[in-house]
Amino acid sequence: MESLETLFRSFETGIRSAKALKPKEYLKSIGLEYSDLRIGFNSGQFHHRKTLKSKERFEELGVITKSDAGVRDDSLTAYTVFGRYGLVFPLLDKENTIVNYFALRFDLDSPKEEYLNQKGIYPAYPHPLTKKLYLAPTVIDCASLIQSRILDQREAVIALHEGELLEQHLEIIRSLYELEEIIIFKR
Repeated sequence: MESLETLFRSFETGIRSAKALKPKEYLKSIGLEYSDLRIGFNSGQFHHRKTLKSKERFEELGVITKSDAGVRDDSLTAYTVFGRYGLVFPLLDKENTIVNYFALRFDLDSPKEEYLNQKGIYPAYPHPLTKKLYLAPTVIDCASLIQSRILDQREAVIALHEGELLEQHLEIIRSLYELEEIIIFKR
């Protein structure tokens, strides 16, 4: 059965493809390395040549929606794809299961950031013994901090959701019993 987890693995394969030159160039331009972080590339074609049942599952997940765009064959259905031609980052729940995606569509006139839904945390729920928690305004800021390797052992960073502190963030803060300091990055 299709899930956000299995779909993300295909995105991870996509970023490693020899054809994924533009996504790799863009990552390099913003200082991120896909081999250091969980980053995928959604070419927008993951639903092509899939069964109707798979496409229905993708619709349930919210990663495709039926569109009224023209198609070359009346027997085909057009779809709008979440995060099409974009870099995709996974957001996780407490069990480390992917429950959401953040997509950065870099190949538009101006890059567009979008979330699939309101669930999950990027990069993951911090360890319960975290002493210092950094709150980054965006997934990209968070990924940059992770990749910098400046975090000490009992430090963690999580991304806010479009700069917003949501209930899942507050739940994390309340669960960190050894937390001594919260540092909020502003843009």
